[in-house]
Amino acid sequence: MASVKTYDSIQVDKFNYNKPTKYNNSYFGPLSYDTNTEPIYIQTPKLRCKTNIKDVLDNKNPYLEVIIPKNRLDFYDLFLNIDDKNVKTTFDKSEEWFGKALPREAIEEMYKPITKGFKKNTEPTIKFKIPVSKGKLQCSCYNQTKNFIDISDIKENDDVILILHLKGLKVLKQHYFCDCYISQIKLFQEKDLKYNIIDEYAFVDNEEEEEDYSDILDQELINQFNKEKEEKEKRIQEIKQKMEADKKLLEDLENN
Repeated sequence: MASVKTYDSIQVDKFNYNKPTKYNNSYFGPLSYDTNTEPIYIQTPKLRCKTNIKDVLDNKNPYLEVIIPKNRLDFYDLFLNIDDKNVKTTFDKSEEWFGKALPREAIEEMYKPITKGFKKNTEPTIKFKIPVSKGKLQCSCYNQTKNFIDISDIKENDDVILILHLKGLKVLKQHYFCDCYISQIKLFQEKDLKYNIIDEYAFVDNEEEEEDYSDILDQELINQFNKEKEEKEKRIQEIKQKMEADKKLLEDLENN
């Protein structure tokens, strides 16, 4: 199982950067975390959706845009720091990676940050990529009761928690960026959208109902008893009649 860290426990200075190598038409440098070089999975705080998922599922590059509440601006700051770390590391390693030292201004110009500016007294937003492979979304989605649900259930203004994978730096001809995508989603659904089944007997019984039921039950037993008694008496009467007939037949034979 992947080691997931909460956003407030991540230390950006423990990121490990590998030299970008050619991959198809681009270059890619994987990111890892700390001395054990594990993948970087970050769990977000509770965020609010700005996107109606059904509106973007057919896009070539679907995404989920989330609103960061004012009491969770430390999450926004985390990604500001990640952007700064990506630029600084690229600058420090530019000669090793690209064969020549690049000016920091040029690197900043090429880099497409995860974060974007926002106006004062507003809540910042961030777009996170939803991964797609062979036309299928590669992102699992659960509700708060740990049940698997369809990602298309996510609507604008829904509350979610995301698990993000910071995969690495992807370098193209004109720009480069941090390849960050959503690995899992927890959707907080309204409780009344699902059936709530009570596991134990929960009826509030009253004495009147119990007495009525007992009366019905008693009457059924009495009726069954009377029926069996009538059948038994009928059978005894039939046996007596047969015995009388046999006795008369025996007497007739003796007289003859």
